[in-house]
Amino acid sequence: MKDIKKILGKRIKELRKYKGLSQEQLAEYANVDQRNLSHIECGDNFPSKSLLDIAKALEIDLPTLFDFEHLTLNRENMSNYIISNIQQLNDKDITTVYRLVKSLR
Repeated sequence: MKDIKKILGKRIKELRKYKGLSQEQLAEYANVDQRNLSHIECGDNFPSKSLLDIAKALEIDLPTLFDFEHLTLNRENMSNYIISNIQQLNDKDITTVYRLVKSLR
């Protein structure tokens, strides 16, 4: 259970930052104590009672909240996945991936 708390905490923090919210703002929107949210994001607490409220405040559904495979994979596994699946993309998607990667450099 310790690993799931850490990974879920990282995911909540990732989504919060993506939405441009501070911990204080998310805590207020989810009606959660800010210190408790901090402990959740650090993986010290599991947001059992506030899970739905946090998801609602982030404007996402629960499956999206638990979509954290990218947080559990290492660089090599992610690279291998990309390389093995890139051949299946159509030309338009290849162009999109190219532009995305180029914009990150």
